[in-house]
Amino acid sequence: MRMKMTFGAALCGLCLQAFIGLAAHAADNPLRFDLNSDRAKAATMANPADASLSIKKQSYLPLYSAVALGGGATTVHLGANVTLRNISPDQPLVVTSARYFDRSGELVADLAGQAFTLKPMATIEVFIPITEQSVGLRGGRGGSILLDWAAAAPVPEPMMEALVLGSSGPASFSFISRSQPVRMAQ
Repeated sequence: MRMKMTFGAALCGLCLQAFIGLAAHAADNPLRFDLNSDRAKAATMANPADASLSIKKQSYLPLYSAVALGGGATTVHLGANVTLRNISPDQPLVVTSARYFDRSGELVADLAGQAFTLKPMATIEVFIPITEQSVGLRGGRGGSILLDWAAAAPVPEPMMEALVLGSSGPASFSFISRSQPVRMAQ
């Protein structure tokens, strides 16, 4: 019997294979932005003096490491590639904290580990694995990332996105979750 595969199904399958491969690699590394890779070193620069950082804000990213299907009868576990982008063409952005929380508000991981500065138009990433042994499952259906950031001059809000992928049987799932600025109550 010959099986016919659509382009979309083939692409989802390749993406899932890549995510599973990354998950195996991620199991050896702590769950945080890899600031020591050559790619990250090219995207970051020395932190400015704290006194020059007159703008301090927060961004919130909903992050799903699981979703319920069939009225909650089935749970699909998901992996996520989280990217953080400084979309300013001329100003650096200082990340002072990036914390991953589970649905009950408990801290799962400190994704930054230390403050770092993203160059203008630079991107850095962290992979939240799909494997059952990973901390990725601890975020659950209501996981989130809270990003604290600062700048010395006005800059656009950074863009933080999660490309989330998973599968259950023959079905594959993928979606993007985007960050929102945190508005403080007056």
